[in-house]
Amino acid sequence: MHETVEDVIVVSDQAPIRERVVVSPSAGKFVPLAPEVFTSEGEWVEPGGVLAKIDAGGDVVPVLSPHRGWVMGMLALPGQPVHSGEGLFWIWGC
Repeated sequence: MHETVEDVIVVSDQAPIRERVVVSPSAGKFVPLAPEVFTSEGEWVEPGGVLAKIDAGGDVVPVLSPHRGWVMGMLALPGQPVHSGEGLFWIWGC
């Protein structure tokens, strides 16, 4: 059986992308929090889990994960100034 271009395109359109990025909800100073659930694969987060906070000149804004999965890394350094919408965490989703 020979595959056609249409068969290949349909298959590639259905490939899941599991990488997710959590972005800053506001501008300010990035303050990561200690992991709440840590497994052998890494920190596990659920939607709504607090990963960090943004110190926005006296106001503290929590950084909530909209995704379920493992935190693979931080994309900002502790104390770094960040902008609203800037990537802060990389999550491998389920």
